[in-house]
Amino acid sequence: MRAAEPTVESAPWAEFVPSVLSDHGTECCTTARAWYTAMDRSMWRGEGGPAWISRKFPWGPNKWPLFWCEAMEAEELDCGAHQALSMEAFRARGIRVVPVQLVQRQEVHHLPHWHGRWGDASASPAWAREGVAYHEACATIQDGRAEVWDATVAAWLSPRHLEGVRSIAAVRIGGPAVSDDTVDWRGVRLRLGAWASLEAGG
Repeated sequence: MRAAEPTVESAPWAEFVPSVLSDHGTECCTTARAWYTAMDRSMWRGEGGPAWISRKFPWGPNKWPLFWCEAMEAEELDCGAHQALSMEAFRARGIRVVPVQLVQRQEVHHLPHWHGRWGDASASPAWAREGVAYHEACATIQDGRAEVWDATVAAWLSPRHLEGVRSIAAVRIGGPAVSDDTVDWRGVRLRLGAWASLEAGG
């Protein structure tokens, strides 16, 4: 399998940057971050990803900027917050990790529901369009190989998921800072920081 040139599917979100939790620089965020680190340490069993995040904070709308103290008190968190928390967890374990941005195919009938939920929460629904949605995850990198962890579904993703709901239309590993470095994601060679569409063959 090979990575193709970016398609129009990534264009609406091409300028998006990966989500980052903000910090007030005061005790509220310091305490929240310390609580999170301790919780993740207690949940880690020595392997796999931080699956506990989406159990504690189910997927749902929140407003940005989002501060650590607000995130730890939230009943729901969106994929950007899930990504940021996962990055923090992997770093605490001494694992190299970078953000991942995805465009995933979705059922058209989901759009009104998502726009309604995000609108009711005064949150931006700009991540969702008809039949496709912007999504965030993260990737661990070791010896030139990447594994993509999606905290929202608590699972490792595959670049071979090319059809159906949540299939991958486009991906960018490493955020917007394009470099000459490449990684191998389960047989797909990708340049860090560059959007690419995935296609079968090659």
